[in-house]
Amino acid sequence: MGEGLDLSWSTVVSTIATAAEVLAIAFVPMVLLRKKEPAATFAWIFVLLFVPVVGVVLFWYLGRDRIRRPMRRRVAETAPMRERIEDRIAGAFPAQEEERERVIGSQPEEQRGVMRLAARMGRGEIRAGNDVRVLVGAPATYDAMIEAIASARDHVHLEYYIFRPDRTGRRVLDALVEAAKRGVRVRLLYDGFGSVGLGPACRPLRRAGGIAKPFFPLDPIRRAATINLRNHRKLMIVDGVVGFCGGLNVGDMFLDWRDLHLRIDGPAVTDLQKIFVEDWFFAARQDLTLPAFFPEIPKRGDAIVQIVESGPDERVEQIHRLLFAAIASARRTVWIATPYFVPDRAVLVALQTAALRGVDVKVIVPRESNHRVTFHAGRSFYDELLAAGVHIHEYLPGMLHTKAMIVDGRFATVGSANLDVRSFRLNFELIAVLYDAEIVRALEGIFEEDLAKTEEVSLARWRGRAVVTRVKEGVGRLFSPML
Repeated sequence: MGEGLDLSWSTVVSTIATAAEVLAIAFVPMVLLRKKEPAATFAWIFVLLFVPVVGVVLFWYLGRDRIRRPMRRRVAETAPMRERIEDRIAGAFPAQEEERERVIGSQPEEQRGVMRLAARMGRGEIRAGNDVRVLVGAPATYDAMIEAIASARDHVHLEYYIFRPDRTGRRVLDALVEAAKRGVRVRLLYDGFGSVGLGPACRPLRRAGGIAKPFFPLDPIRRAATINLRNHRKLMIVDGVVGFCGGLNVGDMFLDWRDLHLRIDGPAVTDLQKIFVEDWFFAARQDLTLPAFFPEIPKRGDAIVQIVESGPDERVEQIHRLLFAAIASARRTVWIATPYFVPDRAVLVALQTAALRGVDVKVIVPRESNHRVTFHAGRSFYDELLAAGVHIHEYLPGMLHTKAMIVDGRFATVGSANLDVRSFRLNFELIAVLYDAEIVRALEGIFEEDLAKTEEVSLARWRGRAVVTRVKEGVGRLFSPML
């Protein structure tokens, strides 16, 4: 290998392995400083010590679950901008606090706790007077979005995890281009990982005067700290008065998936706008706290809506706490539909406890999934849930991507967050909490339609599954704290 050197390949490999082990050991204090659940901590230490090369790479890209330097600086810089947003909202809703207390006081006692929790966490203001339309499936949702874009007069703001430059994506982009050409201010914020490759397809939009920006551009070298922190939100705001949110991404592959989206007309759109403006500032360094983006919105209907967000830039996992509280408050029913089901210990115990005290707990998940590790990790929890009386139903026709929960027929949630650790702690997420009897009945009807297309998992059959399947689930569960 060169004059004066007599290194064998075995020596080189041994040296590299030793260096990897030393590096892996050096990462252990970083794992301990995360102060996460013991299961997650032990899982990372296990991977680092027993497969050091793989463990170091995985932890470098996947192990950091909060915004780190230099992103902390951006979070700090966002604080004054958030204050300006709140000033704008206070101007549009001068009696906000009085309205909040009036609405809470008008609700059933068992519901007030969930409403106050969302409001007191600071990111879930209560908005009455909304008209909410439930959109089932991609075709109906895309048609409604394009119709709203065509009606825009001032601005269109979109934020999506996956936005594919395929036929469906170009159909939406074409509508945005036409809006930009007639003077509408168009901004598209897309996730750098989920929408990788979208940039070139946005050139016509940029030429027409619109702006498209990635949130956390995909850069494994310079942005390793953020590669595991994805913007999973799906929302659109038109002229500050019409909003869309839910679980549906944009692309051809979603046309046949079972999914839900919401169209909201009314005061709650202000909170969707607030989220977009904060995320746009975080990604593009542009302050959008302009009066045109936060207009006074008259009441359009009777629905009470709370928009709740969470993300790795926050110290409190708000959606996680809200869903836990909702399950814990249930007296009659908890109906859940989720494509990715990997509950942490708190949610697992909440579901078991609810079922054991007589609550009808039903969970619909897909029979097949596009994320195999997550799929098997989630199935590893079936045994203890079934034993407690939780009813698990597997959706048969195809991919179920609905992310919704209905509690006691009183309120429901629809949004981007799955019932898994990633949504609770790693992703930027968004849910709408709906307090309206008519909307909740509609969502119950959709849930029952889906339930009719499922097969319930029986405890006896489940315990008789193959050993190979159990091993897959065990491996998946080992990694569940990292998912």
